[in-house]
Amino acid sequence: MASPPILPGKTLNVSNLNSRSIFLFLKNKLQVLSLTVLAGIVLVFAFYLEQMQEEGGYPAYYVAVLWVLTLIFFLWLGNLLIYLLIRRRFSWESSFNLRFFLQLLLSLIYSLFCINATYLLFKNHYTELPPNHNQYILLNIYGLLFLIPVLSIQFGLLFLQKWKKAILEQEKLKQEQVHSELISLRSHLSPHFLFNNLNILSSLIQVENYAAQDYLDRFAEVYRYVLKNRDVELIPLKEELDFLESYNFLLHQRFSDGLQIRIQVQNSVMKYLLPPLALQMVLENALKHNKLSEKQPLKITVFTQDTPQLMVQNNLQIRDIPEHEKTGFGLENIRRRYWLIARKEIDITETSTTFTVALPLIKPNEHGHFNH
Repeated sequence: MASPPILPGKTLNVSNLNSRSIFLFLKNKLQVLSLTVLAGIVLVFAFYLEQMQEEGGYPAYYVAVLWVLTLIFFLWLGNLLIYLLIRRRFSWESSFNLRFFLQLLLSLIYSLFCINATYLLFKNHYTELPPNHNQYILLNIYGLLFLIPVLSIQFGLLFLQKWKKAILEQEKLKQEQVHSELISLRSHLSPHFLFNNLNILSSLIQVENYAAQDYLDRFAEVYRYVLKNRDVELIPLKEELDFLESYNFLLHQRFSDGLQIRIQVQNSVMKYLLPPLALQMVLENALKHNKLSEKQPLKITVFTQDTPQLMVQNNLQIRDIPEHEKTGFGLENIRRRYWLIARKEIDITETSTTFTVALPLIKPNEHGHFNH
């Protein structure tokens, strides 16, 4: 039904591997390999030093080299684990300040602890002389003088990387919105020209013809909604469902009982957000890929469950689509908009009898760029 193809009974996570995820995978693999090699070097060097100690001695700078290598290993490993732990709990997009200062504080505390603990261990083991108070003071001063510039450079580079990425993705989002607007309005005339003619047409309809007048009013509501929200990133679910009511009226006039849309959405999620026209695109995708008739109606259910997702499910009655109609625009556009706006993914599930699209619902306080 949809592209890309999906195996029956399987769930498709549409955020498939791209160049960025491959780069991150290779980067993480390289870090693990580097840490493993460094740990091996430390262990071999420590074993070699123990052997030399039993044979009568070794140059003093050997201990300093081993201490530096050991310290680098623990600083690298510990700060990497801190980064991964904080990344799982806080995102740069929603908690930049909190994540920045928390990671800086934890990295400083951990790094100073590593410097003092390893120095104490090496001092006691190789010299049998515990460090005195003045040595600890100098050690922490030098440690801070080393750590603060290093961490500042690290966070500065990370900030520049995120800033550059945000600028690029903002441009991508603008392109997606323009593309979406062009697709939605491709067959429409100038808004003023259209509404003027709709008013003229409304005055020509006979007063008794309530069905035609009602259809015209609903059509105007649908078109007005599209124009109103073409520059908006996210809208409340309630507004999208109100729009769906007018849109469903137009569809019913066209398909009659061949199309049956049922809405079962909890009131508790009505204030949650989603990209405008996302629901309409999912419905259009179902209509495009399925046959429907009064004897075999296309049944679409819009519902919510315990998780903050809007589920759109339809029965499968797949029809053959001419090549010139296969644009692949609808679901892919929704997927990119969700990722660029809120770093969320849509889920698509196809079985032998049903096709389901799960649209994430976004809490209003999760997204700082909500403008409506």
